Amino acid sequence: MRKRLTGLFCAALFTFLILYIGSGPVKAETITLKAVTGWPKTASEYKAFATFTDLVDQMVAKKYSGELKIQFVGGPEAVKTPDQVQACQRGMVDMVFTTNAYYVSVLPDVDALKLSVFKPAEERAKGAWAYINQLHEKIGLYYLARLGLGTQFHLYLEKPIKTANLKGLNIRVSPMYLQMVKGLGGNPIVIPPTEVYSALERNVVDGYCWPSVGIRDWGWDKQTKYVVDPGFYQVPNPLLMNLNTWNKLPKKLQDLLTEAAAEAEKKVVADFDNLAKQERPILLKGGIRVITLPPAEKEKFLNVAYDEGWKDVLGKCPATGPKLKELLTKKK
Repeated sequence: MRKRLTGLFCAALFTFLILYIGSGPVKAETITLKAVTGWPKTASEYKAFATFTDLVDQMVAKKYSGELKIQFVGGPEAVKTPDQVQACQRGMVDMVFTTNAYYVSVLPDVDALKLSVFKPAEERAKGAWAYINQLHEKIGLYYLARLGLGTQFHLYLEKPIKTANLKGLNIRVSPMYLQMVKGLGGNPIVIPPTEVYSALERNVVDGYCWPSVGIRDWGWDKQTKYVVDPGFYQVPNPLLMNLNTWNKLPKKLQDLLTEAAAEAEKKVVADFDNLAKQERPILLKGGIRVITLPPAEKEKFLNVAYDEGWKDVLGKCPATGPKLKELLTKKK
């Protein structure tokens, strides 16, 4: 009897080994994160998101093959830009790459990001990233990265100016630089990027604010005659995740995404710095002229931009504004 049991056990073990060797170890099920972006694939800003996802793909292939995938659902054509962050909060999507201007109504504090004088990597080192993430977690989001472009915004015009005065001019704005335009005497008009070309064409607006890279993506260069120096603010494009989704991820995948995010922040800054250097000569060749404000007017322009920006943030966020200003500005 004992020999028979031993024989049966050996036969079962042999069968198991054959099946195991034949099928190989069971692979972990792939975790798929659905992502949307505030811009279509054709826009320059999308390149920053692609930089991040490429790094994730490379790291997953090297460390945890087949365990994580980021699925790009689409841009504004998939989920309207103003609704994307709320969609991420509700878990309709897992990840969103957008600009802070599109969700200041959800988290007013995030408007301070545009006023930072530091690069994303420096913000992490100073503790700014951690503090800003705490604010996001309170509304069900995880602040994965700031894939800001390392570039500034500029004022683009159809009519020339000689001073830091926009009186009589209608300027297309997002909430990001609305207060600055008002402070300079201009009339801010909030319209989505998709309507800017026709607004310029029909003289509904006399100009607009946009980063130093990207106006050719929309064809606005054909309706633009001037670009004003100096630039102002930073392009603060956050990469967010649904907090529940983040918390459910295995720690090894959280670490991988964090590593990819930190590396992407540095790479995006370098890449867009190069793009900005290439963009200006192209715009000049296309007939756009540079208005360089005199030193006193330049100082006034920047003072108004940052004073109005911080005034607005501190007014909307009295509890968190001072801490954000401490973390995002240099001590005098």
